[in-house]
Amino acid sequence: MAGTSEQRLLDALATLSRAFAEGGVPAMPGADAAPGDDAPPVSAMDTETREVLGEAALAVAFGAFASRGGEHGPIQTLIASLGLLAVLAEEEPDPPAEILGIVAEDARVEAEVERAGEALDAEFGRDASAEAQIAALEARILGTAITLAGCTLPEGSEGPAAVRRHAARCLTRLAAGLLAMNAAGAGALPGADPGGDQGPPPG
Repeated sequence: MAGTSEQRLLDALATLSRAFAEGGVPAMPGADAAPGDDAPPVSAMDTETREVLGEAALAVAFGAFASRGGEHGPIQTLIASLGLLAVLAEEEPDPPAEILGIVAEDARVEAEVERAGEALDAEFGRDASAEAQIAALEARILGTAITLAGCTLPEGSEGPAAVRRHAARCLTRLAAGLLAMNAAGAGALPGADPGGDQGPPPG
């Protein structure tokens, strides 16, 4: 491992990630039997092996994005989270469509910012501490997300855990949309494909 360059490690992990997504990872050496016709080859890996590989890939991605700086890394990790949350909901992942739906509401969001500020002043006054206002706003955000999740929960899903998971998906979508607004304002909205060519890092 000591002789493996960082770039080769990144390339290998990228190749494995694409193969995982396509169900094309070959059976592990020493496996007793090949996976069935209906099972992807990656099923030959045990759960722990897959989790370790996923955590290693995430650690490498975090380091690569952190060294580059900017908002591209957070957007890409939020895109991945949106996709995984869609899979948990047994839906076809489509993060770009989810994010662009937020960006399209940019003007309405600006209007809501003004309303929220006015409502906060009316409730707390201008002398309230920042901590009290933050706590109230965070509770309001979570309450609104849970209410939205309860109203839009996919058919067949029920229970508080499903509602909280759907609320988390809503909040992740909103977070990605906010960063995408920044990128769009800068004239460089990143693509949703984590494997796309994003150019060399700055500096």
